[in-house]
Amino acid sequence: MTTRYLTCAETAKLVRKALKEAFPDVKFSVRSNVYSGGASLAVVWTDGPNPQQVEAVTCRFKASYFDGGIDYKGSIYHMMNGETVSFGADFINTSRAASDFAVEQAIDRVFRNLRSNFLEAGIDKPTVEDFRSGKLWATVLPGYHCTGGESVQGDINACLNRASDRLRGKVSKTAQSVFITHDDGYSRSNGSGYSAVNITH
Repeated sequence: MTTRYLTCAETAKLVRKALKEAFPDVKFSVRSNVYSGGASLAVVWTDGPNPQQVEAVTCRFKASYFDGGIDYKGSIYHMMNGETVSFGADFINTSRAASDFAVEQAIDRVFRNLRSNFLEAGIDKPTVEDFRSGKLWATVLPGYHCTGGESVQGDINACLNRASDRLRGKVSKTAQSVFITHDDGYSRSNGSGYSAVNITH
């Protein structure tokens, strides 16, 4: 069967279309990056759906997977509208920016949930400026942050990462037209056991 090879730019166009169908009220930036040995897409937006919801759409268009256990980049194979295709972006990276309003909401949630810990430690409710400056990486709550690396900044980041303004996106006909047939199988036989075909369609 003949395979249709799409460039990174053509793949980016499909990703933009799929995201517009799934989240018509959100403005996404989808940028291509072609480099020696591969290509990737960077998807950026502000507030709205969380990264997991966006990645449920973009994951269908990735041409590769990476097994860090054996430092290996493997191939993922697709069909789209009944045609065998090869997408031009190995990886699709997502990054959601947070407005000051979203940060303030996350701070409110964290402070409300840990109010007694803040009061016991004599720490005032953080501000958006505290978060933006990175000051809160050094702010820990005794009795709550028990291991190294935990901080109020991390708690707010985790809250921001989970937050979404919707339960789910709309159905994208473009994304639904893509079917992952298989991957190269190398990770399963020689690495960490990654399998691209576990994606729920």
